[in-house]
Amino acid sequence: MAQIDPQAKFLGEWELIPELCIYQAGDPPISGRYLIRSDSNRVHISVWWTDQANESHEIGFSGVLDGQRHAYEAPGVSHVMYEQLDSLHFDSTAYDGDEVVLYAKRVASEAGDLLAVTQTQQSEQGQATNFQVYRRKD
Repeated sequence: MAQIDPQAKFLGEWELIPELCIYQAGDPPISGRYLIRSDSNRVHISVWWTDQANESHEIGFSGVLDGQRHAYEAPGVSHVMYEQLDSLHFDSTAYDGDEVVLYAKRVASEAGDLLAVTQTQQSEQGQATNFQVYRRKD
């Protein structure tokens, strides 16, 4: 398996710029942090945010960054795929069987100071896309 480039510009700790969020589903958070780190061929993502009701949330997940589908145990998710396209781009896809239920595209700026995250989710209500921009924190 290929090693993750430790110099990939999407790696690091990021702070949300709330005023640049565009949400089709739900309300954008009032604050947030996004951490992307790697070890060998695995990527680890942690996200913390405060919603409009001032409640704190967090989620974490990880997987092999090799562009292949891997079994995953989570409600409504049977497989995940993580793919590094280059040092700026990192995508993830969650599947329920053969159906894509969540796709996330992360793009770091060439300077490495900004990270754009686009998440498209499929639900019973249809498809919705949320867009966020983060500033490098570390």
